Amino acid sequence: MEQDRAVELILIELISSRICHDLVGPVGAVNAGAELMGEAGVADDEALALMRKSGLEAARRLQLFRLAFGRAGNSVDTKSMRDAVAQSFEAEGKVTLQWDEIGIDPAHGRLVLNMVMLAREALPFGGDIRVTRESEGRITVNAAGKRAAFRPDIENVMKNEVSPEELDPRTVHGFFLRNLAHRTGGALSVLQDDGNVALIYD
Repeated sequence: MEQDRAVELILIELISSRICHDLVGPVGAVNAGAELMGEAGVADDEALALMRKSGLEAARRLQLFRLAFGRAGNSVDTKSMRDAVAQSFEAEGKVTLQWDEIGIDPAHGRLVLNMVMLAREALPFGGDIRVTRESEGRITVNAAGKRAAFRPDIENVMKNEVSPEELDPRTVHGFFLRNLAHRTGGALSVLQDDGNVALIYD
């Protein structure tokens, strides 16, 4: 029991660190815009635009984290999850998303959202992400783009059993996805080729 609690605490700490890390950028930009306005003494259009853009980016990321990691992901429909990540990608302007939620069990919506978010990490220069479901229930998330690839440490935690003590804020999401796949009654596979990666749930 004590060991289980220690593992849970490690995962909570790592996921919290991951969320904070990803929010530092947009929140810092809001502060930078406020400082620019303070130095100018007036409402500078450029500073206001920076603050508005960064504030919206922070809100979009928080919404994705809420659905991916929080309890809200257990009750929100698949279409809402697809729309949330699509809006984030559209605002970013580097990744296109093709995700037809028809045929995907609502119970797998949160799983697919996490697969899409991990696939985005494999596209350092942007690209295309496509979600498909085959008749036998297999769900595949393909990511294609320049130098598309998962970092070796992230690929490792998605493919193999890893102790929580070996994780860090960068790899905890892959660990979370692998265990989420098992919890929903399936298994996760990872395939990589030149300029293309795939996450497969069977």
